Amino acid sequence: MQFSYCNFRILFLPLTVARNVALGSAIFFLLTCAAIHFCAVAAIPVSADPSKPPRDDIPATGSLISEAINQNTPGQSEGYALGVPRNYGWYRGLYKPPGYSAPPPLFTAVTGWGQVYPRLGAPSYSNPNGRIIIANARTYVHLNATGEWILVQNQATERMAGAHFAADFGKKAVIPMKMSFLSDGSVAIGIPPAGHNDHFWLAQRGTYSAGSVDGVYVQMDIKTNDPNLKLVANVGADWWRDAAAAYVQGFENNPGAGMSNWVELSTKWSRLHFYSWGNSKLRANPPPPLAESLLEKKPAALRRRASTSTP
Repeated sequence: MQFSYCNFRILFLPLTVARNVALGSAIFFLLTCAAIHFCAVAAIPVSADPSKPPRDDIPATGSLISEAINQNTPGQSEGYALGVPRNYGWYRGLYKPPGYSAPPPLFTAVTGWGQVYPRLGAPSYSNPNGRIIIANARTYVHLNATGEWILVQNQATERMAGAHFAADFGKKAVIPMKMSFLSDGSVAIGIPPAGHNDHFWLAQRGTYSAGSVDGVYVQMDIKTNDPNLKLVANVGADWWRDAAAAYVQGFENNPGAGMSNWVELSTKWSRLHFYSWGNSKLRANPPPPLAESLLEKKPAALRRRASTSTP
């Protein structure tokens, strides 16, 4: 179902507004500074295992591009997110607002982000030691002049920031998120508190020259440490006017590029993908991580599929 730009502003608005209103608040300012400068972020006791790199069980070969397309095809979510209203444009997961596959004219920055929710319909379960681990977060932009994909955000060299927002991105207070930055470059965060989510992004925006970009691709590897946690996640991107632009009402500085379908998490790594293009265009010109997977020669199974059917 296609939405007008007006509908996009109404249905996609809660996520982007809440993220940026929080950025303007004192508590979130302190949280973001802490995440970037390592000053006031409480550590979570999770140890890294250097013998198992973050992508040790991500599938190789063409299955990666198949999974990416699946995660960007309507109706392919593996569950829904608890607390997201049904009338939100991204309730079912995939949402790509018409006209925003490329950034608006004069824009020069982008941010890739992710979010995790309890899965709708799953039995209530809480584990104070439950953790979500995020690795290999990257954002690429496509240059329209050369046809190249350029890496503009990379978790290997940049830190993540985030917070627990209200599940509907409404008026509930934002809760600071505890983060533990692990030696292998991944980050561990706590599970969503009741009525909230986990929302996170690479703290430093990626940049490019105005008018040079016609698409964005975001990927992250995510898993949990507890098989009884029933969680779903997706990833997306926001265009920004520049690297330092503040949020203003009406999304003049940061229209959303969209988000992917919901993927059910497990104790094995799941690679999440979002791209602002259509599927056929992506298959014809995949970004480096997907193009490289096509060059692999060894066979590999598709990523674990959720045991539950799509709602």
